[in-house]
Amino acid sequence: MEVQLNSTEQTNGHLPVVDNVDTSLQLFSRSPKKALSQMQELVQVMSSKCQGKEFIAIINGKQYPKVEWWTTIAATLGLFPVVIYSRRLDREDELAYEARVEVRYGDRVVGAGEAMCSNKESRWSSADEYAIRSMSITRATGKCYRLPLSFLAVMAGLNPTPAEEIPFENDFSNKSDSTPYQSQPGEPIEPASPRQLSTIADLVDNPFINDEERLKLSNALEHEISKSDAKEILNYFLGKSEYVNGAWIRAQPGVIDKRKDQLPD
Repeated sequence: MEVQLNSTEQTNGHLPVVDNVDTSLQLFSRSPKKALSQMQELVQVMSSKCQGKEFIAIINGKQYPKVEWWTTIAATLGLFPVVIYSRRLDREDELAYEARVEVRYGDRVVGAGEAMCSNKESRWSSADEYAIRSMSITRATGKCYRLPLSFLAVMAGLNPTPAEEIPFENDFSNKSDSTPYQSQPGEPIEPASPRQLSTIADLVDNPFINDEERLKLSNALEHEISKSDAKEILNYFLGKSEYVNGAWIRAQPGVIDKRKDQLPD
């Protein structure tokens, strides 16, 4: 089997570049049976060693490989990323960076990708310049590996699109009165406090949380949570309190207390 990199692909506004690359690199055996066996062995090792939020992001109920997953599996094949450039784009009223990363086997270029990051994206609207630049490189790294190695992600049961390319949307699209997690448009964006995030993380293991709620909380923790969203989550699960006459008073119970009260004596 040979790596074939002779096409382009448009995904979420990021155009991978695959010109001037070496198409003769042999990663696996030329025997289809042996090649498939080698692929399966590699995927099995990755599946057993590279799990958890450090390698895989769960977004809207689907699993996407992070850049750490791509670089790890590629390293076993002797493929390493090289940043060619990361440059700021000249755009009025916008902070945007574009990066190009190549995949190399020794001195041979076997893949490449370009990607960008901008403060026009909702998730990066208040980010520092260094963070936007860094994300452009991270996205380009995932893209340059995704083209030649996407079949390995699919064999591992993952969506091959790099996690960093997925637009940030909390998995609260089916919001109802029972799951009011999402802040309203136009609210000022302020990051959740460490204490709020710690409390939300503890909720994931709470026995009175159902599986759907646990998945939504896990998805939210994979990304930045605003202070208003965190407050709404905590009010929903733990109850709403009000500061009256110098003391905090429980004004409304949360669903956890309600579920506890429903337990038989």
